[in-house]
Amino acid sequence: MALLLETLYAFLATIAFSIMFNTPKKELLYCGIAGAIGWFFYALCMKMGLSSTFSNFWGTVFIAYFSRLFAIIRKNPISVFLISGIITLVPGAGIYNTMFNVIMSDNKMASFYGIETLKIACAIAFGIIVILALPQFMFTFKIKKINNK
Repeated sequence: MALLLETLYAFLATIAFSIMFNTPKKELLYCGIAGAIGWFFYALCMKMGLSSTFSNFWGTVFIAYFSRLFAIIRKNPISVFLISGIITLVPGAGIYNTMFNVIMSDNKMASFYGIETLKIACAIAFGIIVILALPQFMFTFKIKKINNK
């Protein structure tokens, strides 16, 4: 139940960010779906015991896949869905903790948070690259028409 509630919150947060990002109104639902799917798989991986780096990778893979799919179906650039959808996985707390510990001169904790944040950022970038490297035919579906004469 908590996982579904988290997914709902991710859906709403993604839509809120999409509005702030000035996404076309007709695409808000799809942006929210992409963000919610990504968060669902991220949270599921975390509950299964995967590290935050791998969880972010898998969440990003699903966000990027559905963003690319929605881009083709909705005839919009992938960035409309991808940028909005990925916002829930961005390691903002890690960046904050890194800078806080740098300012407080706690180099050990700053290094810890900095490396963890860098690993998550690389996992997000790699997840996007994996999906963007897939061939186009994996995202297009053709319906065969049967001619009855």
